[in-house]
Amino acid sequence: MQTKKRTSNKRIAIQSNKLINARYEMTAFQKKIVLYLISQIEPDDEAFKTYTIYVKDFISITESKSKMLYSKLRKETKALISKVYEIDEPERLLQISMLSSAEYLKGKGMIKVSFDPNLKPYLLQLKKQFTVVPLKDILGFRSIHSMRIYEMLQQFKSTGLLVVKIEDLKYRLGVENKYSDYNTFKKRVIEQAQKELADTDMTFTFEEIKEGRRVARIKFKLRPIKEIATSENQEQLMAKLVNDLSLTPLQAKKVVLNLSPSEILKNMYNIKAAHRDGKIRTNLAAYAMGVFNNRMKEEVEER
Repeated sequence: MQTKKRTSNKRIAIQSNKLINARYEMTAFQKKIVLYLISQIEPDDEAFKTYTIYVKDFISITESKSKMLYSKLRKETKALISKVYEIDEPERLLQISMLSSAEYLKGKGMIKVSFDPNLKPYLLQLKKQFTVVPLKDILGFRSIHSMRIYEMLQQFKSTGLLVVKIEDLKYRLGVENKYSDYNTFKKRVIEQAQKELADTDMTFTFEEIKEGRRVARIKFKLRPIKEIATSENQEQLMAKLVNDLSLTPLQAKKVVLNLSPSEILKNMYNIKAAHRDGKIRTNLAAYAMGVFNNRMKEEVEER
């Protein structure tokens, strides 16, 4: 029996694999709303209920900024009502609205939302071919593509391997007409997902499989961050982070795998200066990781 999903660090979203592999387009913020709502569905629910977005709770678990969030949620749930899943079934292509309605309770900090009833086979009473997605990592992502790839990889957690055609991956992500150049797609989608997933249980490496000179498939291989090889220069920089800022070896590795040496050294200088001046009121390592994590998130947004 699947467990209930209430506390913020234990929330999960259970979805049919067909829904995870469906084609749709949405922003990362909209995806967070959908996952937040799916996480409220109980394993024994036989029909959809009206699910509630508690604005304060949403701010907490998604680390969103509270300023104007209610207005933003109102805008984004309206947009989600017009968004469509395209689900590939054996003898049909099914197009389903994600949400059917949203009701705003003025002055209550609450939004009541309903799923389209046709989504029932993909979200309720799932017994086989479903995937459990923990929200603790995915809600912190800034890229919608990283969120989608994380979900796709979760399906293959037991085998640790996913091989997918480039055109199929682009289709699922809704970018089949956006990145005509493979190298741009690799940089902005695949490598970006690799960075965002680097500190989760879905850390991966990938291999390009070619047909002639063209990259035709991507082989994703799940791999813990501790198993990813680093260069001699990266090892030296990791040692410096451990010695100077008291980071753990795993934290140091995450930093060197996601930021350039110049970016790391610049931030190290600023952190050490702040520490000397008595401006850091918390643990040095915790402060340093806060700085590096923020910088990694900024790099995602700058792409």
